[in-house]
Amino acid sequence: MVVKLQSSKEKRIVKVNDLFAQDLVQTTRAHMMYLSFFMFKFVVDSTEFKSKNSKELLYLLAKVYALKQLTIDCTACYETGFFSAGSKGLLMEAMKKALIELRPHMIPLVELDSDELLDKSNTSAIGNKWGDIYEAMLERAMQSRLNAKPKPEYWDSLIKPTIKADYSANL
Repeated sequence: MVVKLQSSKEKRIVKVNDLFAQDLVQTTRAHMMYLSFFMFKFVVDSTEFKSKNSKELLYLLAKVYALKQLTIDCTACYETGFFSAGSKGLLMEAMKKALIELRPHMIPLVELDSDELLDKSNTSAIGNKWGDIYEAMLERAMQSRLNAKPKPEYWDSLIKPTIKADYSANL
């Protein structure tokens, strides 16, 4: 796809929006999946956990993630010859085995008390370990770059007149 994209004589906008749009979407999805997996593994590899079992369980989660992605779409593996006939059954069995192995650890993983990993990777106010959902959301909103100025430049010229306008005559 990349060779075809680069060798095409069409304008860039035509190539991106028409000729290779679907290819670019699929490539981007595959790349984002790879980056998610790679970054997760990098953080797990570079973190020292209090519990010896944490790394092993997080690797198991990464395995489940990878298997899930392959069950969603593994056509590239067949097309390249990496998978052969019967691979789908093996893939499903591997997923079942990984989930059976993961099941007894689900609650400890959800309740994982690991500031080193959880607080760095979980940017959701809902999932923080203190449970202060609304306080955390308010704090994030107050610290947002959108709140750096007391009011936007266009407030007085555009918004304020709209708010004060009397639309009752048009009813």
